[in-house]
Amino acid sequence: MTFWALLFLILFLAALVAYLGDKVAKWAGKRHYRLFGLRPRQTATLIAVFTGVGIALFSYLGFLLVFREAREVILEATAIRKERDALRAERDVLLRAKAAMEAEAARALAELNALRVERRELSEALAAAEAVRRRLEGEAQALSRQVQALTQERKALLQETGRLKAEREELANLLTLKNKELGERSRELQGLESRLKGLQEAARSLEAERRRLQEELAKAQARLEGAREERARLAQEAEGLKAALERTRRELRQAEERLLSLLAQAEVLQGEKGQLAQSLVRLSQGLYLGEVRLGTEEGRAVLERVAERRALLQGFRGVELLGEVRGPGLAVLEGAGYQEGKLLVQVRFYPEKRAFAEGEVLSSATFRLSTPARNQEALERLGEEARKRLLEAGFPPEYATFPSPEELARGLALLKGRQGVVRVGVVAEKELWTTERPLLAFRLLGGPPGPEVPVPTRQVP
Repeated sequence: MTFWALLFLILFLAALVAYLGDKVAKWAGKRHYRLFGLRPRQTATLIAVFTGVGIALFSYLGFLLVFREAREVILEATAIRKERDALRAERDVLLRAKAAMEAEAARALAELNALRVERRELSEALAAAEAVRRRLEGEAQALSRQVQALTQERKALLQETGRLKAEREELANLLTLKNKELGERSRELQGLESRLKGLQEAARSLEAERRRLQEELAKAQARLEGAREERARLAQEAEGLKAALERTRRELRQAEERLLSLLAQAEVLQGEKGQLAQSLVRLSQGLYLGEVRLGTEEGRAVLERVAERRALLQGFRGVELLGEVRGPGLAVLEGAGYQEGKLLVQVRFYPEKRAFAEGEVLSSATFRLSTPARNQEALERLGEEARKRLLEAGFPPEYATFPSPEELARGLALLKGRQGVVRVGVVAEKELWTTERPLLAFRLLGGPPGPEVPVPTRQVP
């Protein structure tokens, strides 16, 4: 019904209520009725009020009986609201889970990059430490060779000092012998004074040589003491270098252990990242994005626009539509995976066509009424047959949902108070098109001799 027709009906009912209320009030006032001890005028007013309430109530009931869609909206408002709230809550949960997964993936990637940088720095530090270790080992070997050379030089100096001492003693003995010979032969060798002077000069030169040798010996001893001190200092430095080398080795071992642990953590994080990606793919598969009714010549562009908007509401960065369709018809959008930040969307297309005429029976059955549970089973079997007919006619599975709990309750109410054998069918309330939700209802199918119960030819179980 159009808006103007509904407005005209409401104005007509208001005028009818006003007119009938006035007439009933006048009628009650002329007869001077008294209710609950009230005066006739008050009684007439009360009767007029109750009459208006009754007319309004019957008008509302008539409105519900005539306008089936309004009746369904009013009766199913609570269920629709609950379903909407549940879907919003599920969408919020999925959005939070997706945001948490993306944050975890970003954090894992950042940690992996940091671990790679730290691994590269540790590798460079390890190479530098290895070069320092080789240089220290070379210096230690050079110091060891220098200490050996100094030791050999000291041995040679000691041997030279012994030899000089022996020569000095030999010269002293020789000088004593010469002095004795000169004393004994002084008288005999007066002519040899010149030779004696030469010997004295030789003795003085030997004495000078001896002093020079003593000075060299002192210098050699001083060098030996310096060599000993240098050796002790080098030994201390070698000990310090060995300790530093050992400390460096420990640090290198610790760095290697830490590097191995970081590599293990990086592998674990990589595995977790792969699991998160797989979870995101599983979540995106089968994700219901709703339906789109396509007009004539409408196709991929409309679907991409609608899918993009709905995917953004779900928290995805974009969509990639799989397949090509062309209207008129109904397209059902579903998630088919997740790739490079975009949701893959597949399309189930149902061409627009007229499946059933108004009043056509989709399924029927004749059965004997029994308990409400048995009656409900019979109605559910009829609903299953009707769903099969809808699917065969080309309706989407989302539309083939008859009977709903409300329709089942109406069907049971239709059978309430009846006995014997009845014939019940699922009837189309209007023309059924594959692109619209079917409007079906349980109806009693008539037959002779009465309008509802046919003449059975055999016993119905």
